[in-house]
Amino acid sequence: MQTYDLFAPTTETERHALYARMRAESGLCRIAPFGAYAAARYEDVRTIQKDAQRFSSEALATTAEPPWLGPNPVAQSLVTRDPPRHTQLRALINRAFGPTGMARLEAQVRQEAQTLAEAAVSQREVDLVDAFSFVLPRNIIGRMLGLEPSTFTEFKRWSVNMGLITSAVPAQHAGIRDTVKEMEDYLGGVITARRRQPGEDMVSDLLRAEVEGQRLTDAEVLSFLFLLLPAGMETTAQLIGNAAILLARHPEQLEQARADRAHIPRFIEEVLRCEPPAQFAFRVATSDVELSGTPIPAGSLVMGLVASANRDERIFEQPDVFAPGREKASQHLSFGHGIHFCLGAQLARMEARLALEALVPRIRALRLRAPDIEWLPGLTIHGPRTLPVELLPA
Repeated sequence: MQTYDLFAPTTETERHALYARMRAESGLCRIAPFGAYAAARYEDVRTIQKDAQRFSSEALATTAEPPWLGPNPVAQSLVTRDPPRHTQLRALINRAFGPTGMARLEAQVRQEAQTLAEAAVSQREVDLVDAFSFVLPRNIIGRMLGLEPSTFTEFKRWSVNMGLITSAVPAQHAGIRDTVKEMEDYLGGVITARRRQPGEDMVSDLLRAEVEGQRLTDAEVLSFLFLLLPAGMETTAQLIGNAAILLARHPEQLEQARADRAHIPRFIEEVLRCEPPAQFAFRVATSDVELSGTPIPAGSLVMGLVASANRDERIFEQPDVFAPGREKASQHLSFGHGIHFCLGAQLARMEARLALEALVPRIRALRLRAPDIEWLPGLTIHGPRTLPVELLPA
Protein backbone atom coordinates (compact mmCIF):
# COMPACT_ATOMS: atom_id res chain seq x y z
CA MET A 1 0.00 0.00 0.00
CA GLN A 2 1.38 3.38 -1.05
CA THR A 3 2.12 6.00 1.65
CA TYR A 4 1.79 9.69 0.78
CA ASP A 5 3.06 12.73 2.67
CA LEU A 6 0.33 15.38 2.81
CA PHE A 7 2.91 18.03 3.77
CA ALA A 8 5.05 17.39 0.68
CA PRO A 9 3.11 19.62 -1.76
CA THR A 10 4.09 23.28 -1.55
CA THR A 11 1.30 24.69 -3.76
CA GLU A 12 -2.40 24.04 -4.21
CA THR A 13 -1.71 22.72 -7.73
CA GLU A 14 0.75 20.17 -6.32
CA ARG A 15 -1.71 19.17 -3.60
CA HIS A 16 -4.50 18.46 -6.08
CA ALA A 17 -2.07 16.52 -8.27
CA LEU A 18 -1.23 14.42 -5.21
CA TYR A 19 -4.92 13.78 -4.55
CA ALA A 20 -5.39 12.72 -8.17
CA ARG A 21 -2.60 10.12 -7.78
CA MET A 22 -4.26 8.86 -4.61
CA ARG A 23 -7.63 8.53 -6.36
CA ALA A 24 -5.93 6.42 -9.03
CA GLU A 25 -4.76 3.84 -6.46
CA SER A 26 -6.66 0.53 -6.47
CA GLY A 27 -7.67 0.90 -2.83
CA LEU A 28 -7.06 3.21 0.12
CA CYS A 29 -3.67 4.75 0.90
CA ARG A 30 -1.67 5.41 4.03
CA ILE A 31 -0.71 8.99 4.78
CA ALA A 32 2.00 10.75 6.71
CA PRO A 33 2.23 12.37 9.18
CA PHE A 34 -0.96 10.94 10.71
CA GLY A 35 -0.29 7.28 9.94
CA ALA A 36 -3.93 6.94 8.96
CA TYR A 37 -5.73 5.09 6.21
CA ALA A 38 -6.92 7.68 3.70
CA ALA A 39 -9.85 7.60 1.28
CA ALA A 40 -9.45 9.92 -1.69
CA ARG A 41 -12.39 8.84 -3.88
CA TYR A 42 -15.86 10.32 -3.54
CA GLU A 43 -17.78 7.13 -2.77
CA ASP A 44 -15.27 6.05 -0.12
CA VAL A 45 -15.27 9.45 1.58
CA ARG A 46 -19.08 9.51 1.61
CA THR A 47 -19.13 6.02 3.12
CA ILE A 48 -16.76 7.11 5.89
CA GLN A 49 -18.89 10.18 6.62
CA LYS A 50 -22.18 8.27 6.58
CA ASP A 51 -21.49 4.86 8.12
CA ALA A 52 -21.30 5.63 11.85
CA GLN A 53 -21.47 1.93 12.76
CA ARG A 54 -18.23 1.03 11.03
CA PHE A 55 -16.50 4.43 11.14
CA SER A 56 -16.91 6.11 14.50
CA SER A 57 -16.67 9.85 15.06
CA GLU A 58 -14.81 9.20 18.29
CA ALA A 59 -11.74 9.72 16.14
CA LEU A 60 -12.28 13.43 16.52
CA ALA A 61 -11.87 13.05 20.28
CA THR A 62 -8.51 11.39 19.65
CA THR A 63 -7.30 14.07 17.28
CA ALA A 64 -8.61 16.88 19.51
CA GLU A 65 -6.62 15.70 22.54
CA PRO A 66 -3.05 14.91 21.48
CA PRO A 67 -0.76 13.99 24.42
CA TRP A 68 0.90 17.42 24.49
CA LEU A 69 -2.45 19.23 24.91
CA GLY A 70 -4.40 17.38 27.56
CA PRO A 71 -8.18 17.76 28.09
CA ASN A 72 -9.99 19.71 25.41
CA PRO A 73 -13.78 20.31 25.60
CA VAL A 74 -14.08 19.81 21.82
CA ALA A 75 -13.30 16.14 22.43
CA GLN A 76 -16.63 15.81 24.26
CA SER A 77 -18.70 17.71 21.69
CA LEU A 78 -21.47 16.65 19.35
CA VAL A 79 -19.12 15.80 16.48
CA THR A 80 -17.31 13.17 18.57
CA ARG A 81 -20.45 11.28 19.53
CA ASP A 82 -22.14 8.33 17.87
CA PRO A 83 -25.81 7.32 18.23
CA PRO A 84 -27.72 7.18 20.46
CA ARG A 85 -26.08 10.04 22.39
CA HIS A 86 -25.38 11.96 19.18
CA THR A 87 -29.09 11.79 18.30
CA GLN A 88 -30.09 13.14 21.72
CA LEU A 89 -27.53 15.97 21.70
CA ARG A 90 -28.41 17.01 18.14
CA ALA A 91 -32.11 17.16 18.98
CA LEU A 92 -31.37 19.45 21.93
CA ILE A 93 -29.04 21.71 20.00
CA ASN A 94 -31.43 21.91 17.04
CA ARG A 95 -33.90 23.67 19.32
CA ALA A 96 -31.47 26.60 19.49
CA PHE A 97 -29.95 26.24 16.04
CA GLY A 98 -32.84 25.43 13.74
CA PRO A 99 -34.45 27.19 10.74
CA THR A 100 -36.54 29.53 12.90
CA GLY A 101 -33.46 30.97 14.55
CA MET A 102 -31.66 31.31 11.23
CA ALA A 103 -34.60 33.18 9.68
CA ARG A 104 -34.59 35.59 12.63
CA LEU A 105 -30.87 36.14 12.12
CA GLU A 106 -30.97 36.95 8.39
CA ALA A 107 -31.80 40.65 8.78
CA GLN A 108 -28.86 41.11 11.17
CA VAL A 109 -26.45 39.37 8.79
CA ARG A 110 -27.66 41.43 5.84
CA GLN A 111 -27.21 44.73 7.71
CA GLU A 112 -23.76 43.76 8.99
CA ALA A 113 -22.66 42.65 5.52
CA GLN A 114 -23.87 45.89 3.94
CA THR A 115 -22.03 48.01 6.53
CA LEU A 116 -18.76 46.08 6.18
CA ALA A 117 -18.91 45.99 2.37
CA GLU A 118 -19.48 49.74 2.18
CA ALA A 119 -16.51 50.40 4.47
CA ALA A 120 -14.22 47.99 2.58
CA VAL A 121 -15.05 49.42 -0.85
CA SER A 122 -14.55 52.99 0.42
CA GLN A 123 -10.96 52.08 1.39
CA ARG A 124 -10.38 50.50 -2.03
CA GLU A 125 -7.14 48.72 -1.00
CA VAL A 126 -7.75 46.42 1.97
CA ASP A 127 -6.89 43.09 3.53
CA LEU A 128 -10.26 41.53 2.77
CA VAL A 129 -9.87 38.98 5.59
CA ASP A 130 -9.59 41.60 8.32
CA ALA A 131 -11.98 44.03 6.66
CA PHE A 132 -14.73 41.66 5.58
CA SER A 133 -14.48 37.87 5.22
CA PHE A 134 -13.49 37.12 8.82
CA VAL A 135 -15.04 40.03 10.66
CA LEU A 136 -18.55 39.32 9.31
CA PRO A 137 -18.93 35.78 10.74
CA ARG A 138 -16.96 36.83 13.83
CA ASN A 139 -19.43 39.59 14.65
CA ILE A 140 -22.44 37.43 13.85
CA ILE A 141 -21.38 34.45 15.97
CA GLY A 142 -20.44 36.79 18.83
CA ARG A 143 -23.89 38.38 18.75
CA MET A 144 -25.64 35.02 18.39
CA LEU A 145 -23.96 33.86 21.58
CA GLY A 146 -24.51 37.18 23.34
CA LEU A 147 -20.79 37.64 23.99
CA GLU A 148 -19.13 40.89 25.01
CA PRO A 149 -18.04 42.81 21.86
CA SER A 150 -14.76 43.81 23.53
CA THR A 151 -13.72 40.14 23.40
CA PHE A 152 -14.34 39.76 19.64
CA THR A 153 -10.73 40.69 18.85
CA GLU A 154 -9.56 37.52 20.62
CA PHE A 155 -11.68 35.20 18.48
CA LYS A 156 -9.33 35.05 15.51
CA ARG A 157 -6.34 33.96 17.60
CA TRP A 158 -8.51 31.39 19.37
CA SER A 159 -9.91 30.12 16.09
CA VAL A 160 -6.52 29.79 14.37
CA ASN A 161 -4.96 28.01 17.35
CA MET A 162 -7.85 25.55 17.69
CA GLY A 163 -7.61 24.78 13.97
CA LEU A 164 -3.91 23.97 14.33
CA ILE A 165 -4.32 21.18 16.90
CA THR A 166 -4.20 18.26 14.45
CA SER A 167 -1.06 19.51 12.68
CA ALA A 168 0.70 21.68 15.30
CA VAL A 169 4.48 21.70 15.61
CA PRO A 170 6.12 21.84 19.08
CA ALA A 171 6.72 25.60 18.88
CA GLN A 172 2.93 26.10 18.68
CA HIS A 173 1.96 23.85 21.59
CA ALA A 174 2.20 26.39 24.42
CA GLY A 175 0.08 28.96 22.57
CA ILE A 176 -2.63 26.37 21.89
CA ARG A 177 -2.66 25.24 25.53
CA ASP A 178 -3.06 28.88 26.59
CA THR A 179 -5.95 29.31 24.15
CA VAL A 180 -7.83 26.29 25.52
CA LYS A 181 -7.44 27.65 29.08
CA GLU A 182 -8.58 31.16 28.05
CA MET A 183 -11.64 29.79 26.25
CA GLU A 184 -12.55 27.53 29.17
CA ASP A 185 -12.37 30.45 31.61
CA TYR A 186 -14.26 32.90 29.42
CA LEU A 187 -16.99 30.61 28.06
CA GLY A 188 -17.43 28.90 31.42
CA GLY A 189 -18.09 32.33 32.92
CA VAL A 190 -20.64 33.10 30.20
CA ILE A 191 -22.53 29.87 30.95
CA THR A 192 -22.58 30.62 34.68
CA ALA A 193 -23.88 34.14 34.01
CA ARG A 194 -26.66 32.85 31.70
CA ARG A 195 -27.72 30.28 34.29
CA ARG A 196 -28.25 33.16 36.71
CA GLN A 197 -29.79 35.56 34.21
CA PRO A 198 -30.94 34.11 30.86
CA GLY A 199 -31.10 36.39 27.85
CA GLU A 200 -32.16 36.33 24.19
CA ASP A 201 -29.07 34.57 22.87
CA MET A 202 -27.99 31.10 21.81
CA VAL A 203 -26.22 30.26 25.08
CA SER A 204 -29.47 30.91 26.96
CA ASP A 205 -31.39 28.93 24.31
CA LEU A 206 -29.02 25.99 24.75
CA LEU A 207 -29.44 26.06 28.52
CA ARG A 208 -33.25 26.19 28.16
CA ALA A 209 -33.51 23.51 25.46
CA GLU A 210 -35.34 20.36 26.55
CA VAL A 211 -36.22 17.17 24.67
CA GLU A 212 -38.10 14.36 26.40
CA GLY A 213 -37.26 15.78 29.81
CA GLN A 214 -33.51 16.06 29.10
CA ARG A 215 -31.39 19.20 29.11
CA LEU A 216 -27.76 19.89 28.30
CA THR A 217 -25.32 19.95 31.18
CA ASP A 218 -22.94 22.91 31.59
CA ALA A 219 -20.09 20.69 30.36
CA GLU A 220 -22.06 19.77 27.22
CA VAL A 221 -22.89 23.42 26.52
CA LEU A 222 -19.21 24.32 27.01
CA SER A 223 -18.10 21.60 24.59
CA PHE A 224 -20.58 22.83 21.98
CA LEU A 225 -19.40 26.44 22.36
CA PHE A 226 -15.79 25.26 21.95
CA LEU A 227 -16.89 23.67 18.69
CA LEU A 228 -19.23 26.42 17.51
CA LEU A 229 -17.10 29.50 18.15
CA PRO A 230 -14.17 28.53 15.88
CA ALA A 231 -16.26 26.47 13.43
CA GLY A 232 -18.95 29.13 13.13
CA MET A 233 -16.32 31.66 12.14
CA GLU A 234 -13.79 29.62 10.18
CA THR A 235 -16.11 27.75 7.83
CA THR A 236 -17.83 30.94 6.75
CA ALA A 237 -14.73 33.14 6.79
CA GLN A 238 -12.82 30.74 4.55
CA LEU A 239 -15.85 30.25 2.30
CA ILE A 240 -16.10 34.03 1.77
CA GLY A 241 -12.33 34.41 1.40
CA ASN A 242 -12.10 31.57 -1.13
CA ALA A 243 -15.08 33.07 -2.97
CA ALA A 244 -13.27 36.40 -3.23
CA ILE A 245 -10.17 34.72 -4.65
CA LEU A 246 -12.26 32.96 -7.30
CA LEU A 247 -14.07 36.20 -8.17
CA ALA A 248 -10.67 37.78 -8.76
CA ARG A 249 -9.44 34.84 -10.84
CA HIS A 250 -12.68 34.58 -12.82
CA PRO A 251 -13.83 38.16 -13.54
CA GLU A 252 -16.59 36.82 -15.78
CA GLN A 253 -18.18 35.35 -12.64
CA LEU A 254 -18.24 38.78 -11.03
CA GLU A 255 -19.92 40.21 -14.12
CA GLN A 256 -22.49 37.42 -14.10
CA ALA A 257 -23.23 37.89 -10.38
CA ARG A 258 -23.58 41.65 -10.91
CA ALA A 259 -26.04 41.06 -13.74
CA ASP A 260 -28.05 38.37 -11.96
CA ARG A 261 -28.10 38.03 -8.17
CA ALA A 262 -29.59 34.53 -8.56
CA HIS A 263 -26.16 33.44 -9.81
CA ILE A 264 -24.61 33.98 -6.36
CA PRO A 265 -25.93 30.75 -4.71
CA ARG A 266 -24.70 28.72 -7.70
CA PHE A 267 -21.32 30.40 -7.44
CA ILE A 268 -21.12 29.63 -3.69
CA GLU A 269 -21.86 25.92 -4.23
CA GLU A 270 -19.02 25.68 -6.74
CA VAL A 271 -16.67 27.47 -4.32
CA LEU A 272 -17.62 24.88 -1.70
CA ARG A 273 -16.85 22.07 -4.14
CA CYS A 274 -13.57 23.42 -5.48
CA GLU A 275 -12.13 25.00 -2.32
CA PRO A 276 -13.82 23.40 0.73
CA PRO A 277 -13.03 25.20 4.01
CA ALA A 278 -12.81 21.86 5.87
CA GLN A 279 -10.45 19.50 4.06
CA PHE A 280 -10.70 16.23 6.02
CA ALA A 281 -13.14 13.96 7.86
CA PHE A 282 -11.57 11.91 10.67
CA ARG A 283 -13.07 8.60 11.85
CA VAL A 284 -11.99 5.41 13.68
CA ALA A 285 -12.76 1.89 12.42
CA THR A 286 -14.95 0.22 15.04
CA SER A 287 -14.05 -3.30 13.89
CA ASP A 288 -11.97 -5.00 11.20
CA VAL A 289 -13.52 -3.61 8.04
CA GLU A 290 -12.80 -3.47 4.31
CA LEU A 291 -13.23 -0.47 2.05
CA SER A 292 -12.48 -0.54 -1.69
CA GLY A 293 -10.66 -3.83 -1.19
CA THR A 294 -8.40 -2.46 1.55
CA PRO A 295 -8.54 -4.25 4.93
CA ILE A 296 -8.60 -1.79 7.84
CA PRO A 297 -7.88 -3.15 11.34
CA ALA A 298 -10.19 -2.23 14.22
CA GLY A 299 -9.12 0.95 15.99
CA SER A 300 -7.36 2.42 12.96
CA LEU A 301 -7.60 6.13 12.23
CA VAL A 302 -9.33 6.71 8.88
CA MET A 303 -9.39 9.99 7.00
CA GLY A 304 -11.78 11.02 4.28
CA LEU A 305 -10.06 13.55 2.02
CA VAL A 306 -12.98 15.86 1.27
CA ALA A 307 -10.94 18.14 -0.99
CA SER A 308 -10.06 15.13 -3.13
CA ALA A 309 -13.58 13.67 -3.17
CA ASN A 310 -14.98 16.96 -4.42
CA ARG A 311 -12.74 16.68 -7.50
CA ASP A 312 -13.36 13.01 -8.23
CA GLU A 313 -13.67 12.66 -12.00
CA ARG A 314 -16.01 9.70 -11.48
CA ILE A 315 -18.65 12.10 -10.11
CA PHE A 316 -17.87 15.55 -11.48
CA GLU A 317 -17.17 16.20 -15.15
CA GLN A 318 -13.95 18.21 -15.66
CA PRO A 319 -13.56 18.50 -11.87
CA ASP A 320 -10.67 20.96 -11.98
CA VAL A 321 -12.70 23.46 -14.00
CA PHE A 322 -14.53 26.10 -11.95
CA ALA A 323 -18.07 25.96 -13.36
CA PRO A 324 -20.92 27.35 -11.24
CA GLY A 325 -24.25 25.76 -12.10
CA ARG A 326 -22.60 22.47 -13.11
CA GLU A 327 -24.47 19.17 -12.95
CA LYS A 328 -24.40 17.58 -9.47
CA ALA A 329 -23.14 20.90 -8.06
CA SER A 330 -24.68 20.38 -4.63
CA GLN A 331 -23.40 16.81 -4.24
CA HIS A 332 -20.08 17.98 -2.81
CA LEU A 333 -19.14 16.64 0.63
CA SER A 334 -17.92 19.93 2.12
CA PHE A 335 -20.57 19.94 4.86
CA GLY A 336 -20.37 16.20 5.48
CA HIS A 337 -22.93 13.51 4.84
CA GLY A 338 -25.30 11.55 7.05
CA ILE A 339 -25.94 12.14 10.74
CA HIS A 340 -22.96 14.48 11.10
CA PHE A 341 -24.01 16.81 8.29
CA CYS A 342 -22.88 20.24 9.48
CA LEU A 343 -25.39 21.98 11.76
CA GLY A 344 -24.08 25.33 10.57
CA ALA A 345 -24.41 24.66 6.82
CA GLN A 346 -27.52 26.79 6.51
CA LEU A 347 -25.88 29.66 8.40
CA ALA A 348 -22.64 29.45 6.39
CA ARG A 349 -24.51 29.49 3.08
CA MET A 350 -26.68 32.38 4.22
CA GLU A 351 -23.74 34.48 5.45
CA ALA A 352 -21.75 33.84 2.26
CA ARG A 353 -24.73 34.69 0.07
CA LEU A 354 -25.49 37.93 1.92
CA ALA A 355 -21.79 38.84 1.98
CA LEU A 356 -21.58 38.59 -1.82
CA GLU A 357 -24.95 40.28 -2.29
CA ALA A 358 -23.52 43.22 -0.33
CA LEU A 359 -20.10 43.30 -2.01
CA VAL A 360 -20.75 42.43 -5.66
CA PRO A 361 -23.07 45.34 -6.60
CA ARG A 362 -20.57 47.81 -5.12
CA ILE A 363 -17.59 46.78 -7.26
CA ARG A 364 -16.78 46.45 -10.95
CA ALA A 365 -13.55 44.52 -10.30
CA LEU A 366 -11.75 42.69 -7.51
CA ARG A 367 -7.99 42.44 -8.00
CA LEU A 368 -5.47 40.48 -5.95
CA ARG A 369 -2.56 42.70 -4.90
CA ALA A 370 -0.16 39.77 -4.35
CA PRO A 371 0.59 37.07 -6.93
CA ASP A 372 0.62 34.28 -4.34
CA ILE A 373 -2.03 33.61 -1.69
CA GLU A 374 -0.86 33.38 1.92
CA TRP A 375 -2.89 30.40 3.08
CA LEU A 376 -3.71 29.54 6.69
CA PRO A 377 -1.14 27.29 8.38
CA GLY A 378 -1.94 23.61 8.78
CA LEU A 379 -3.94 21.31 6.54
CA THR A 380 -7.33 20.97 8.19
CA ILE A 381 -8.81 24.43 7.47
CA HIS A 382 -8.36 25.88 3.98
CA GLY A 383 -8.54 29.57 3.24
CA PRO A 384 -6.48 32.76 3.00
CA ARG A 385 -4.67 33.98 6.09
CA THR A 386 -4.48 37.43 4.55
CA LEU A 387 -5.99 38.68 1.31
CA PRO A 388 -4.66 42.04 0.06
CA VAL A 389 -7.04 43.19 -2.67
CA GLU A 390 -8.03 46.26 -4.64
CA LEU A 391 -11.77 46.86 -4.86
CA LEU A 392 -12.71 49.01 -7.83
CA PRO A 393 -15.99 50.78 -6.99
CA ALA A 394 -18.89 50.30 -9.39
